[in-house]
Amino acid sequence: MQFRALAAAAALAVTAVAAPVNAQENEAPKDTTKGAYVSVGVGGNWASDPSWSFADTGTFSGLRWTENNNGTADLGGGISVSPALGYDFGNNIRAELSYTYNAVSIGQSTVNASGTIGGFAYSGSGNINTTGTLSANSVLVSGYYDIPTKSKFTPYVGAGIGWTGVSVPAQNVSATVTVNGERLTLPVEGDGGSGSAFGYQAKIGVSYLVAKEADVFVEGVYQGNTSVTIARSTYGSINDFGVRAGVRYRFGK
Repeated sequence: MQFRALAAAAALAVTAVAAPVNAQENEAPKDTTKGAYVSVGVGGNWASDPSWSFADTGTFSGLRWTENNNGTADLGGGISVSPALGYDFGNNIRAELSYTYNAVSIGQSTVNASGTIGGFAYSGSGNINTTGTLSANSVLVSGYYDIPTKSKFTPYVGAGIGWTGVSVPAQNVSATVTVNGERLTLPVEGDGGSGSAFGYQAKIGVSYLVAKEADVFVEGVYQGNTSVTIARSTYGSINDFGVRAGVRYRFGK
């Protein structure tokens, strides 16, 4: 009887010790890493159609002319790449310095043209076919909040501000306008080049811990910039919406 009582007590003690150990083994590891990390995300993005305006003077068939054009640029989809260097403060707060390259296609644009030629006023409207790629290069400083869970999945939200450089290719197109009841075709030059603007972004995503040092993530991204002047044209705000997937590697302990 005494032997059985001792054996039962020993078994109970072993069970009490083993239970927490088994619970820890079965529990998903928590991302408590603190320190520096690097990440890279790749995906696709789609841009809104910004307004544009253009004013100029010149000579056409020996006649002096002035023009004031405005319209909407038709932007399509493209690619997005964003490497970043960050620091995890260990309290669900992260900070990042990122570089982002967004490129989208340029399609047909609407144009409203008005001005004078040889002292006569003209006006017209229509569509012009433009081609090429509009690209935006951004350097942003962002902050993130990781929403703690009891799993390998960690939702997060973030926002950032910084600098955005917008580049467009040169366009050689024409527009048909009315001058004193007659239809004329005038050149509409679209100068290529680059311009700088204030940039900003917002993110929502989720990461999955694949190892203590690494996790993968999927995120939805909104990125925009203020109006930008390129050569003689001014473009309104460009708003990009995208989805990126990537990997994050941590150096901290």
